[in-house]
Amino acid sequence: RLTRHAPEGFGMNSTNSHSRLAIVGVVIISLFSVLFIRLWFLQVVSTDTYAAETKANRIRVISEPAIRGNILDRNGKVIVKSELVNSVQVRRGITDQERKAVVPRLAKAIGKSKKYVNNRLDSVEFSPYQPVPIITNVPYDTLVYIKERPELFPRVDVVRRSVRVYPDGSIAPHLLGYVAAINKEDQKLFPDDKYGPEENIGKDGIERMFETELRGKPRERKFEVDSRGRLIRVLKDRPAVVGNDVQLTVDLDVQRVAQESLEQGMRAAGGLKNTGEKRRYESFKASGGAAIVLDARDGSVVALASAPTFDVSRFTDGIPIEEYAKIKDPASNFPLLNRPVQGQYAPASTWKLFTSIAALESGVVTPEEVIYDRGFVEFGNPPQRFNNAQKQAHGAVTLESALTVSSDVYYYTMGFRFWKYFSNRNTGSKNLAKGYAIQGVAKRFGFGQPTGIGLANEATGRIPDESLKIKFNSQSPDPFAKEWLPGDSANLAVGQGDLLVTPLQEAVAYSAFANGGTLYSPRLAKAVLSPGGETILRKLPIEKRGQVKLTTAIRDAIMPGLIGASLPNGNGTASGAFAGYQGMEVAGKTGTAQVNNKQDTSVYAAIVNPNPAPDTDQPQYVVVVFVEQGGAGGSVAAPIARRIIESLNGNPNPAPVRLVYNKND
Repeated sequence: RLTRHAPEGFGMNSTNSHSRLAIVGVVIISLFSVLFIRLWFLQVVSTDTYAAETKANRIRVISEPAIRGNILDRNGKVIVKSELVNSVQVRRGITDQERKAVVPRLAKAIGKSKKYVNNRLDSVEFSPYQPVPIITNVPYDTLVYIKERPELFPRVDVVRRSVRVYPDGSIAPHLLGYVAAINKEDQKLFPDDKYGPEENIGKDGIERMFETELRGKPRERKFEVDSRGRLIRVLKDRPAVVGNDVQLTVDLDVQRVAQESLEQGMRAAGGLKNTGEKRRYESFKASGGAAIVLDARDGSVVALASAPTFDVSRFTDGIPIEEYAKIKDPASNFPLLNRPVQGQYAPASTWKLFTSIAALESGVVTPEEVIYDRGFVEFGNPPQRFNNAQKQAHGAVTLESALTVSSDVYYYTMGFRFWKYFSNRNTGSKNLAKGYAIQGVAKRFGFGQPTGIGLANEATGRIPDESLKIKFNSQSPDPFAKEWLPGDSANLAVGQGDLLVTPLQEAVAYSAFANGGTLYSPRLAKAVLSPGGETILRKLPIEKRGQVKLTTAIRDAIMPGLIGASLPNGNGTASGAFAGYQGMEVAGKTGTAQVNNKQDTSVYAAIVNPNPAPDTDQPQYVVVVFVEQGGAGGSVAAPIARRIIESLNGNPNPAPVRLVYNKND
């Protein structure tokens, strides 16, 4: 009998097949379980969430900018307003083929070159989400021509847009700022305000500071659409609310005169020849300047001018690339720089006011002490000579006459006296305080810190002392580079050396001296008004920073010297600039600051009506002028200030700036 045997391994293969089937079954069941759990989660747990998202996908919200509020001067005159104009714009997403066909036609229609249109389309100044504005104020015939030929101008629209308009031209551009397309950085500064992709925002100056007030509320329309994006119904249509007006402290007429005077003086300075020992007979470049008028009674900014300037209206629709490149070119002398706030200069002899306060307070001099001015003073062993401007000798001078004729010898002497106290600082704490008396007065009057005006990128200046020298010269092998030397105190006493101030800081400090010691933050705006300026919504307060220690005796000892410096037909350093002047009394101080590798900076600081009658509403102003590479303060800066002061006396069209020759500042 034959017996059949199963092939070797047959039983094991059968067992494996059953095992594999069981594993596959488990995997399938697991997958279906996960699928069912996911379906349950989506349909039950996330029902509300996905329902909300589904609804949101059916809602479209469109925001349209409101008309921006006006900016007014202190007397209610409109400086900036918004107008609706016809504007030609090109939508984003235009294809290369469309662009090739459209650009020549559009350029011909609007009377511009193809390069102009292409530059606008390629400009990085515009938001990538906004249509590109090509030209505004389109003539009616051009508007009709474009609108009636959509087949020739695909993606080209003629729309009504709100643009900023400047009725009196480009007045105070550095102060006002401008508006432009919003970007991510802007959105970070205004996180709670929802801006649409086509909205503009204040980029600088007043436009930036008062963005929330000026912007208004945009029109918001909410639509329900179907899956194809077709309109089903309008859910909401909230009309736009016009922005509020902002009334400044600036006087439009004085601001205009300040800008004109600065430009006239700088242009005329180019015809003067340098008579100093360095750069002799070289014409002055007058490469930049600043002019400020403050109301000394409350710190209000009456005028703030910077030169060279720029046409702010060119920024309204985005400045062309080539034009912006010219403005940024250093050869243009940086017209975007707000020199009153961002410029930093040695104040030269205008600083002698603060040295005088320090000297009188410290007791290192009395108003009656006579110092003989031979045109130079020597100090040290071996002696080092410090000269007056042009080495001119003034003879016997007191504090008053030293201010009037600007005796450097007198103030070098004060500096050496301060340094002697500093050199003995280890023998008593009072010696260090006296040695640093000028620095102490400077800090009290607000130097070395922001004024609080609120404009962007305000510079802080620099008050030098030994710690600053150590920091700056930490890598120097010269041990004297880290020491506070007699020459440092002498230079500081006449406003030179490592000292830097902004024109605005000097105006604020002179205002505090003028009004008897009240230090104010400069105030740019006085009120927020309803649209049209009919109702005051909010008055903006005067910002008092503090009270500076200033005795009446010290003020009275110094003021006559400043009055003498600007006395018409007198012997003061600004007397020539005020020849024939009639108006409110002027006290002032000229300055000629030496700058390494550059021509001298021309400086003048004035107090208009220095001694108003008590308990009256008489005005009191401070006028400060700086001209880079402008020469002597009495020759250039003082005549510029004189024309501005004429406007403060009520003359809206003063005679042109007349420069004078004054070798001694």
